[in-house]
Amino acid sequence: MTMFGFIYPPTVQVNPYSGQIPSQYPNLGLAIVQQDNGQIARNVEAQFIQIAESQGIFTVNEITDYSTARNGIVKGQLSGIVVIPQGFSAAIQADAQATIQVTVDQTNPSVAAAVQAEIAEIFGAIESQISTQYLQQNLDMKVDATFVLQPITITNIPLIQGVPTSFEYLAPSFMALTVITGALNGVSTAISREKEQGTMDGLLVAPIPRQSVILGKIVAQTVRGLIQGFLILGLSMLLFGVVIYGSPITMLLVMVLGVASFIGVGIIVTSLAPEQETAQMMTTLLQFPMMFLSGILFPIDQLPVPVQYIGKAFPLYYAADALRKVVILNASLNIITPDLLVLLAYSVVTMAIAVPIFNRAMSR
Repeated sequence: MTMFGFIYPPTVQVNPYSGQIPSQYPNLGLAIVQQDNGQIARNVEAQFIQIAESQGIFTVNEITDYSTARNGIVKGQLSGIVVIPQGFSAAIQADAQATIQVTVDQTNPSVAAAVQAEIAEIFGAIESQISTQYLQQNLDMKVDATFVLQPITITNIPLIQGVPTSFEYLAPSFMALTVITGALNGVSTAISREKEQGTMDGLLVAPIPRQSVILGKIVAQTVRGLIQGFLILGLSMLLFGVVIYGSPITMLLVMVLGVASFIGVGIIVTSLAPEQETAQMMTTLLQFPMMFLSGILFPIDQLPVPVQYIGKAFPLYYAADALRKVVILNASLNIITPDLLVLLAYSVVTMAIAVPIFNRAMSR
């Protein structure tokens, strides 16, 4: 109940005459790229930043070129880009509609829709000021109704080609979820079942190192997890038109590290659990919070900040984030390196803890 309460917070009631713009995801990172050196363009930029930051809608970064700002979205540092193109000031001075260009992070459909709506609201407030000034200066002259009603238009620059769907966000998330939870369940179930049936005792007295037993389990669950992940990807492409923009080799690396990050946890759980049923209950207790708090079904930005820290403590968050960037944004290896380093750190630490615990448990 607590998790769902955070996931679906109550709707904020806003007075439309107060001048306040409601924000579902406050203080998201946003870049503004100024390509026009005219005074009007500078004034509009300053007004946008003042409204966005004073009301806690966006944290605005002034960036000089579009490609740098786009890389900020791919890296997960920004949620959108506002471009004030060359000729903006000249259009306003000529009483013609001026265009603003907007790019949003299409890997998070709900956040993208919110960002687009909030940008439009901010420019709506700026438009009303421009229209008022225009009317005051042209009361005795012929008025251009189109310019008065909408002096600024917004066009979208897509981050990726084609028409994105919500499932393009969900498909990589489900791949990561299946791979990681499959490894966690597979290892814990296999070892605990063999302990109950007595077959583990036979393996331990065989003339092989105990590390070989663990290695065999790791390889088996890794292969199974990869097969499951690619099956989900194949079905997503076949049934829902998901397009892969990134490298399959990079995807494979992310999934292998995702599996490795949780196999150690599975070994720890099954070593501590006295029986298979207890091991399954312990893994389920871990999986459900991880599933809802790691940005699998909805953007993690929707959660309160303290709960976001809890979600980012799970390796599933980093596996899903890396897969989304590779599959949807064609992110290169250096872009997802921070995610991979976290997964690698989880793998090393959990395995370093799991092997001694497993040996101690099997020696009893």
